[in-house]
Amino acid sequence: MGGYGGAGSAISRAILNYTNADLIVAGRREEEARALAEGLNAKFPGGRAAWARADASDPATLKEPFGRADLVIDAATTVSFVEETARAALEARADYMDIHYPQEVVPVLAAVAPEAEAAGFNLVTQAGFLPGLPSVLVRWAGAHFSDYSRARVSVAMRSDFDPGGAVDEFVGTLGDLSAEVFSDGRWRRAGRSDVRKVDFGPPLGTKTSYPITLAEMRGLPEELGVEELSISIAGLNWFVDYVVTPLAFSLGKVKRGFGRRPLARLMVFGSKRFKEPGEAVAAILEAEGEKEGERVAVRLRASHDDVYEFTAMPVTAFLRQYLDGSIKRQGLSFMGRVVEPVRFLKDLEEMGAKVEVEVREA
Repeated sequence: MGGYGGAGSAISRAILNYTNADLIVAGRREEEARALAEGLNAKFPGGRAAWARADASDPATLKEPFGRADLVIDAATTVSFVEETARAALEARADYMDIHYPQEVVPVLAAVAPEAEAAGFNLVTQAGFLPGLPSVLVRWAGAHFSDYSRARVSVAMRSDFDPGGAVDEFVGTLGDLSAEVFSDGRWRRAGRSDVRKVDFGPPLGTKTSYPITLAEMRGLPEELGVEELSISIAGLNWFVDYVVTPLAFSLGKVKRGFGRRPLARLMVFGSKRFKEPGEAVAAILEAEGEKEGERVAVRLRASHDDVYEFTAMPVTAFLRQYLDGSIKRQGLSFMGRVVEPVRFLKDLEEMGAKVEVEVREA
């Protein structure tokens, strides 16, 4: 779904390039789905890409293409029809996954989860690099410690936005006053002291990183025994950091989501007007703990020069494990919580991501 959009087209290419799966490019605009599918078939041999009209606002259009699928990937730019899409997938006896950021998607899918579990199907949410990759990194680091004390994940990107659902979602992260961090055995509301300067390496450099909340991180402290856990995101440039973000926080105090549309327009303007040369994205893990009586610090940097490609890579790394039967869980789950982390990161590297690891005494 949304297979011809920015992230969707990157996922479509990656599926054909890095798996043996066939693909149906679907969405409301059949002509765009057809154009992409034909272009993919010209590039990748075997005629593995088909196309279909599938409009989530018109559930009757979902039945036929979903009936030909083992897995429905929701890469649409709106979350308004998540429940309809997930239920249509179950009715067609297909698994479901999405790449949506908004956290309100999780309770919507949780309401559908009992039906999925009873029928033996998967609902997988929060796939991609944000969300998705952060919990993979935190789990990966756990193998380095016998006593896991701290994990911090920070994400930054340099890109320009086009109007639409993606920028609305990003603005929502900046104005989220409910962001929480885990410390002292509980999740607490993030404060100004949790805003950090993070060195993301070239070409992004050091940026101010703001706490956010991801549902995929819930449960990790108990699962891994980690004492402190947080996830944060940096703005695109100085205009976003010092104009859009303060406005988003101020308006968020009035009402959650208040002013999102005008802020999104301001974000689009700022991302294009003040964009630095070159696109880039990086996720940084900083973890500390103890192993064999010694304090150990682990730092991992995963990066790429294309935001959409970096979204597609984790989705495809998940698919590799899904297609070979490694993903066994049924019902609702998070992508980053069900994959095997070491294999996952190796697959990211194979697809072109740069993964750098530093282990040292703390």
